[in-house]
Amino acid sequence: MDSPDQTRPSPAEQATPDSGSPPSGPYLPPLHAAPGQMVMLESGRSTMFVIAPGQRVLIGRGPGADLVIYDARVSPVHALIERRGPGWLVTGLDANNPTWILDPTGRPHPVSSELGLRSGTLLVGGCQVLLYPPRTNT
Repeated sequence: MDSPDQTRPSPAEQATPDSGSPPSGPYLPPLHAAPGQMVMLESGRSTMFVIAPGQRVLIGRGPGADLVIYDARVSPVHALIERRGPGWLVTGLDANNPTWILDPTGRPHPVSSELGLRSGTLLVGGCQVLLYPPRTNT
């Protein structure tokens, strides 16, 4: 099982500084994470967060961000991630420095407004943010 401190290859070193293009780099397979977890991969390290239902996480470079990413391609207020119902709501907050979502084939697409998803991989600057589906109560 992967631990939060395990070193893994990251696309951060291969990302291009052009804010109009998605960061480049290999797609990394998912880590072993619990339902409802968000995992950030940065500079070869992984950090796991448990996000409670209804909890919002502001990603950015500024002092008001809940999750700060020190990368020039990340805006002070960059994206908002909320655990909602059976999945996640992702809102891109800066069209000049977009947040990217990878489709099932690994191609990136900009998140220009609110996007609801069950799980997925986001690219924020040189980081990957993996969203795992919350456990459903049956």
